[in-house]
Amino acid sequence: MRSLYVRIFVAFWIAMVLALACSVIATLWLADQRLQREQGRQEQLAHAASEVLAQSGEAGLRDWLSRESARAAPDRLYVLDRHGNDLLGRRTPEFLRARGGRDGGPGPPPPPEAREAPWLSQLISPSDGETYTLSLLRARRGPLGIFRSSQLPLVTTIATLLVSAIVCFLLARHLSDPIRHLRAATRSIAAGDLGVQVSSLMGQRRDELALLALDFDRMAERLRALLASHRELLRDVSHELRSPLARLQIALGLARRPNANLEQEFDRIEQETARLDALIGEILSLSSLDDPARALQLEAVDLEELLETLLDNTRVEAGERGIQISLQGTPSGSIEGDRELLFRALENVLRNAVRFSPRDGSIEFGVAQEMDAVVLRVRDHGPGVPPEALERIFEPFASASQARERESSGHGIGLAITARVVALHRGRVCARNAAGGGLEVELRLPQRQPPGTPS
Repeated sequence: MRSLYVRIFVAFWIAMVLALACSVIATLWLADQRLQREQGRQEQLAHAASEVLAQSGEAGLRDWLSRESARAAPDRLYVLDRHGNDLLGRRTPEFLRARGGRDGGPGPPPPPEAREAPWLSQLISPSDGETYTLSLLRARRGPLGIFRSSQLPLVTTIATLLVSAIVCFLLARHLSDPIRHLRAATRSIAAGDLGVQVSSLMGQRRDELALLALDFDRMAERLRALLASHRELLRDVSHELRSPLARLQIALGLARRPNANLEQEFDRIEQETARLDALIGEILSLSSLDDPARALQLEAVDLEELLETLLDNTRVEAGERGIQISLQGTPSGSIEGDRELLFRALENVLRNAVRFSPRDGSIEFGVAQEMDAVVLRVRDHGPGVPPEALERIFEPFASASQARERESSGHGIGLAITARVVALHRGRVCARNAAGGGLEVELRLPQRQPPGTPS
């Protein structure tokens, strides 16, 4: 049985059949125990009645019968003489009178109500030869006694099996239908159709399978977004690679001309080759950060030492254009992370600010402590970014900044690498246009707690 539907149906049906069988067996066993107790009670009464009759005669037997009848139950215990009359003068059931008489033979069968209350009898023979019949009628059976009927067990079993089969069929179908829809949707995605939706097929369900369908739809939507993003990235990468290659071809063509300035053309070829190499390196770096198997080289990174090295390196480049970089705030403590990646992420932001800052401008690098996080802010005084493009500047080859990146010898990948690195360190990065002009990029990184500090 490979079908989940069949397994669910058969499992529930077998469970109900076993439950029914156990209940029938238990009922019959309890009924048998009850019968044995009643037979033992009847034998005790017969023995006691025989002793009383032998010791006290009929008068003593009458007194004993009066006491035991009140104790057992009204109209259940009888002692009949050979004529079928009760010693206490009570009205005796006709079928019992006929069977109690010496000459009555087998007598008529018990009426229907007597069948509902089977009776037991024991013949008592005293020493003087007088014969009495002790009859103990069973109490009427309750609901459990229904299984003692000859036809009811079969009817009850068949009805239970039919009802359980219908219930199990509906239950198995209710559980397996969503799985069937999910399987069909999975095949559609495997075939390339990412527009499939499953939650709309769940109807009014609100159970775990409906939640699974919602998660499946979100997964399909995420796959569609990732596929579209990868296609766009591939298109942008192809465009960015084509530009330096085209310039290389132009430089080679110029170098082949008669009386060409070979030194100038070789310098241009070298420059375009370096740009191409840098672009390929950034693309590979971005790709490696998206690798789920990548492991961070975690260590305690001293924040003051990291920023000092970063600012010293960047001030050399900024000084060529007369740009001043000022540190606002006092860096302290440490960050647990990959030092090389953190350095590169901050360097990309700072170099991006230098690239867009006007000559003889300024850049503010702010450091602040907020709760258990370190907040780093880099603010330049350049042209800023259109508000509608702020959310996309951390995407590779963001269209809003492509033209300016080309003008400043950038490729539009630096901030994308920064965003990936910050995300790997469970931090956040955002950008906003600062008041008075310029762009402010904020990085929020979790700070490493000193040893012994409760988390």
